Amino acid sequence: MKGKKVLVTRSAEDNKNFREQLEKKGAEVTELPMIQFQLSKDLMVIHRQLEKLETIDWIVFTSAKAVEFFFQIAKDKGIKFYYYPNLKIATVGEKTKLKLEQLGYRTNFVPIQYTAEVLAENMDENIEGKNILIPQSNLASKEYFHVFEKRGASPIPATIYENLPIIYGSETFEAILDKGIDYLTFTSGSTFKAFYQNMLNAKVNVKSEKIICIGPSTAKVVEQKGNKVSAIAAPHTTEGMIIAIEKLEEHV
Repeated sequence: MKGKKVLVTRSAEDNKNFREQLEKKGAEVTELPMIQFQLSKDLMVIHRQLEKLETIDWIVFTSAKAVEFFFQIAKDKGIKFYYYPNLKIATVGEKTKLKLEQLGYRTNFVPIQYTAEVLAENMDENIEGKNILIPQSNLASKEYFHVFEKRGASPIPATIYENLPIIYGSETFEAILDKGIDYLTFTSGSTFKAFYQNMLNAKVNVKSEKIICIGPSTAKVVEQKGNKVSAIAAPHTTEGMIIAIEKLEEHV
């Protein structure tokens, strides 16, 4: 990977670790954050659920950002989780689990494959009749909810933060791509959607750059916009993305 130019598009606060991982491999990294996050203005749903937390059996987190915002809201509301010893938590992915542990909590379930669909299929063999609170962003997928419903559970979505695109000036965006980027990396569908909007605004297209996606849902978004995905990370982590790039480099 030495000397290869890699574009990192995740949010500015989440770029640091990925950048460092890539630079250790000798890559030349360009950061171009495509999304930013902020607390939702309307928190009525989550506040209502926190007021009757005794009726919730599981809380499901599909991102570290959801963990971060949820526990900030709970703290501001004065929630003491030790009052709810039967409440269980499920997380998608090691980064989400790690964020939870950093805040002093533990997860009761992590799926083998880091997708919400796999989590919904395998979480709690006695899930029928249980209430599942799912704090999420305004752009989070709800496709996996039907899996919970089919199993007899009741998913309760609560939008707690906004995932917002960052739009650059056309000249700024075009200048970045003119650097001769080898790999474009996308860690969520929202990062690619914002990237795509910037491409339309600047009237440019992906040329010889290879697109690396963190997981199948991100790849699906890329392909729906008519672009080719060169590799999907396995596992679905930034480390997996680096492995994917290295494998592509072996076959150059």
